[in-house]
This record gives sequence, structure tokens and C-alpha cells, in this order.
Amino acid sequence: MDTESPHDETKEAPEPSTPNISAADKYFIDQRDLILQDINNTMDSILNNLNTLNISLESSIAVGKEFESVADLWKTFYDGLETDAEVPANSQEDELQIDQSHDDVMNSQKTETEI
Repeated sequence: MDTESPHDETKEAPEPSTPNISAADKYFIDQRDLILQDINNTMDSILNNLNTLNISLESSIAVGKEFESVADLWKTFYDGLETDAEVPANSQEDELQIDQSHDDVMNSQKTETEI
């Protein structure tokens, strides 16, 4: 890459004091710096993508929280329907028992009057 990084400046400073660096070592150091720069760029990209993901998740959670009141309202509605459905069932059972008791009383009165 043509851009100079701070690593290039620090790399050039030790060269005059150590002129015995072979071409292979110089190539290794250059390649190492390029790889480290590539890793740094990749890590920055990952960090930016994680921040974007975090913002998206926070938005999704905020939308979900907006529906909590609507969900509570529907839950109350359905709970009310269930209790209304249970009350008539109990009332019908009570009415049947009352009717049977009434019929029993009427039948016993008929038999008493017939006697």
C-alpha cells in the first residue's frame, strides 16, 4: 500500500542503527506490518458492524415494547371472555339444579294430593 502508517516511521528509525538486516528479514517485517494493518482494518470493520447490529436490536426491542400495552389490552379482553363463558356454564348448572328441585317438589305435592 502506498499510504504511510506510523508503523513505517518506527520501522525506518532502527534501520540505520542495524544495517545488518537481510532482505528476507526486511521482507518479513514489511509483510508482518501489512498483515497487522489488515487485521486492524478487519477488527475496525467488525466493531462497526457490531455497533450497527446493536442499534438494530435496540430498535427491535423498542418496537416490541410499544406493543406491550396492546398485548395487555387483548389479554384482558380474552380473560374477560373466558370468565364470561364460565359464568353462564355455572348459571346453567344452578338453573338445572333449581329446576330439578322444583320438579321434585311439584311431583311430591302431586303424590300427596292424590293420596
